[in-house]
Amino acid sequence: MKFKKIGQISLAAVVSLVLMFGATSCTNNFTVAYVFTVGTQYNQIGSFNESNETGALTPSKGSPFGSGGTNPIRVIVQSGGRYIYVLNEGAQQVDASGNITYTGANISLFSVGGTGNLAFQASYTSQGTNSIRILPDTTGRFLFVLDSYAPITGSGVTPQSSYSASYPCLRSDGKYYPTGDVTAFNVDPNTGRLAIITNQQQQNANGTQLTYFPLGCAPIDFTVASGFVFTADAGSTSNNDVQTVFPYALNSSSGQLTLTQNSPLVMGTQGMSAISTAQGSALNGSKYIYVLDAAANSGSGEILPFTASTNGSLQALTNGAVANDATASNPVSLVVDSKAKYLFVVNAGPTTGIINPISQITGWTIDPTNGTLQHIAGEPFGSGSGVNCIFEDSSNQYIYTTSFNDSQITGRILDPNSGSLTLLRKGSTFNTVGNPTWCAVSGRTT
Repeated sequence: MKFKKIGQISLAAVVSLVLMFGATSCTNNFTVAYVFTVGTQYNQIGSFNESNETGALTPSKGSPFGSGGTNPIRVIVQSGGRYIYVLNEGAQQVDASGNITYTGANISLFSVGGTGNLAFQASYTSQGTNSIRILPDTTGRFLFVLDSYAPITGSGVTPQSSYSASYPCLRSDGKYYPTGDVTAFNVDPNTGRLAIITNQQQQNANGTQLTYFPLGCAPIDFTVASGFVFTADAGSTSNNDVQTVFPYALNSSSGQLTLTQNSPLVMGTQGMSAISTAQGSALNGSKYIYVLDAAANSGSGEILPFTASTNGSLQALTNGAVANDATASNPVSLVVDSKAKYLFVVNAGPTTGIINPISQITGWTIDPTNGTLQHIAGEPFGSGSGVNCIFEDSSNQYIYTTSFNDSQITGRILDPNSGSLTLLRKGSTFNTVGNPTWCAVSGRTT
């Protein structure tokens, strides 16, 4: 009888162990994405493994990695997630003649390994001077770089004392500068390597096709939407800093950019800081382009929503500009979630310290029929100090931001039904190496 009871107890223990380990083996905790940050403090790339179950980030093996240049300010992931590109702005140098160059400026290509590790592949040079933004098209076949100054003669840019067709942009220093430009590349789908796309519509004085696409004065940001590349230009002192959006039609087969307007689209703003549209799976079907005007609404900013017509002109939505939350300040970037249901703006705030950070995320729901923006209940959502980048992860569960001043990434759970953001359940802040300047995510983990 005793042996029988002992056997029953042993069997129960075995069953309990099987159930326990069976439950453990069915856990949903795996690496769902790799998160990348870049920072100029140490010219580094941070790579992190993202937990599907908790959203927690852990450094990838070998992280951080060198950026392949100087002052990395942007990182993007190619469609498919096999490669990332880092835009290194370089360090400004001014010679005795006043010629401005940027040493260590390039576009560095890295392949992404199965643990989130990065392997440098090659580097490329944009055609203009002072490259500030980098962007893929919706298919990942083309890559575009936004340059502050078009290449006029030689390398770099030498400000001029008087106006000319090549130097039309008057700056606050009393000097004239070239317009901005877009440098376009073909992307090899097998290797990620880049090849310049020549401008087939415009030539230089010698009759040679340009290797870049000219813009207006002082470009600040650009986006790809509705078959166009739209660039936000801050303007020139010579035209009272009239701000414009410059549209180029994008040929989806060749990557060629074609002018569709005789002149840029005047925006009537004085503080544009970003232009964007939907990301992820909603990108191709998104109808709306959003311009962020940081100077409006007494410095809190406002969002100007548009649709694009067939010739690239922007049509303002019926309800017009939407004011940012009055408690926010210094809005710097915006993102639309992958289902085009919600729009979020990151606001750096006035502080540069980390003792009392007051950066915020403000958010809106997007009406699917008319694009009307309505504030999400419970916003604004607090953030770190000096927040500068925001993205939705590839599993569409979490929203992450990077904050420059306190060198952190902050993760939040995205409520798919309301757009509300709540902090991750098991720790929501993760340290970066140095001060992060931008962020990106890859959903390819195999």
